[in-house]
Order: sequence, then structure tokens, then C-alpha cells
Amino acid sequence: MKKFKYGEVIYNNYMKFRFFITKKPAMPILEYVVTTKCTMNCKHCNTFIPYFTNQTHVKPVGFEEFKNDLDTILKSVDFIMFLGFVGGEPLLAKDLHKMLAYALKQKKVRHVFLATNCTLLPSKELLEVMKNKKFAVQISDYRNVKLKNNMTVKYDEFKRMCIKNDIRMSNFQEKREAMNWQTMPDLYKDRQNAIYIQNQYDKCWGRYCNMLCDGILTQCTLSVYINRNMEITPQIQNELVDIRKNKNTKELTKKIINFYSRPYSEFCHYCHCDKIEYGLPCGEQVEDRN
Repeated sequence: MKKFKYGEVIYNNYMKFRFFITKKPAMPILEYVVTTKCTMNCKHCNTFIPYFTNQTHVKPVGFEEFKNDLDTILKSVDFIMFLGFVGGEPLLAKDLHKMLAYALKQKKVRHVFLATNCTLLPSKELLEVMKNKKFAVQISDYRNVKLKNNMTVKYDEFKRMCIKNDIRMSNFQEKREAMNWQTMPDLYKDRQNAIYIQNQYDKCWGRYCNMLCDGILTQCTLSVYINRNMEITPQIQNELVDIRKNKNTKELTKKIINFYSRPYSEFCHYCHCDKIEYGLPCGEQVEDRN
């Protein structure tokens, strides 16, 4: 434990020194939303995917759109430690292999990961890209889930393909055997006590899962849903970083620094965790609303 804390102190001091030299922030984790469309409709989805509408869904991103977004971000930051491709289901995007290949070539991107529900199998082109040592895939185990749209879970086949091609993967659900789910927080506009909010934020997994969706840098998976489906406050409007409108590198760098300097996110006021239930079945499905 002492060695870990000592190493953490050294790393933090190193990062402070880098910031002093570069005057640019490092992004620990940035999850790029390839699409909010999905092949599953999980009732307790941590990104609220079944509750988007046809008007608020993000259609699968094309290569040029992704390239422009990544180029813009990379000019304004020191580096991105982990760049994730998430959804919805990212494999719905026909240009996914091109996007992954481009991201993996960037020196400022240290690691790249992809999260998939294994209902779709990777193409030959995508498999070839996934062999890169900077890459890892996170596969979710829904083998016991009965889908409602004639889709099938291809977890075992996906896993075999990764092993055969020496592709790094994470399958923590399988290691935990049958992992239970929980309900998600109730979402509604409110002004909760600031001290309470900050305490909740300091303990929240969403603190480390910053999202880039449709050109907007937001706090977490829930913030993507809130921003696209609910009425947002002026405070949230001021917090959002639109990288497609902020083309000036220095100005965008300042906005990103401010984004990381907040004691908590304004989105936290929408998030109410007092009625969360635990021990629910994994991946329970609901009917498609669209």
C-alpha cells in the first residue's frame, strides 16, 4: 500500500510538471460516443439508451466526423490516457475500423478501448486493427439474456476470435459469474445541497467517465442522456464544451482546463441516488419505443 501511495505521489508530481511545461491538460479517460443506437434495450442501461427518441438519438458517426473531433481535441490537450469507443453499440458504425486505426496512430492517445455487447461480430478489417498492442476490447456477457429483436448474443464466438487473434480483452462479468445489476438514479431537474453534491461526486464512477458526444464534452454517461433529452439549466449550458464551435486551440484548452477544475458537475443536480435497487437480473429487456 505504501509503495502504491508513493508511486501515486510521483505520478501526480510528474503530471503537475507536465502541465507546467505544456500548459495543456491531460485527459484521463475520454469516451467517444459512436452512436446511441443499440442492438439491445436494457431496462437499467447505464446510458439510458432505450429512453432516447428518434429525434434525440445519435446516428452512427462517420470517419471524417470522428477524425475532425479527435484532431480538434488533441491540439488542445497534452494527451489522452484512455480513449474509448462506446455506444449504444459501436459495431453499428460502418467506419469503426477506420476510426480505431486512426486513433491508434496518434502519439497523444496512449490506450484505446472498445465496449461491445457481443451481438455483432467484428469484420476482418476491424479484427486486424484490434490486434494493435495499444488496444483492448471490453466484452459484456449477456448469454443468459433473451433479446426481443431476433438478435443473438455471440459472446463465446467473439471471445474465441479475440483469443485466436491475440487481441487483449476484458470480460469482468464472466470472472464474477452472474453479475447483478442495479436501477439507475432518478433524473430530474433540482438544486440539491452543494456540499452533498460534492460528496456524491467524489464517490461517483461517473467522475472518471467523461464523454464526447456529437461534438459536446460532458461529464458522464448520464449527462449525454440529460443533455439530449431533458431541459437543461443555464449552469449546465455554461459547463458544456462544444469542440466544434471552439476551433481556437488556446480558447478550447482554457475551456477544457475549466471543465476539469470544477468541484463537481452541474449535471449532478439532476442525479438522485436515494432509491437505487440492487441485485437485479443482468440485461433485462424492454420493448423498443421507436
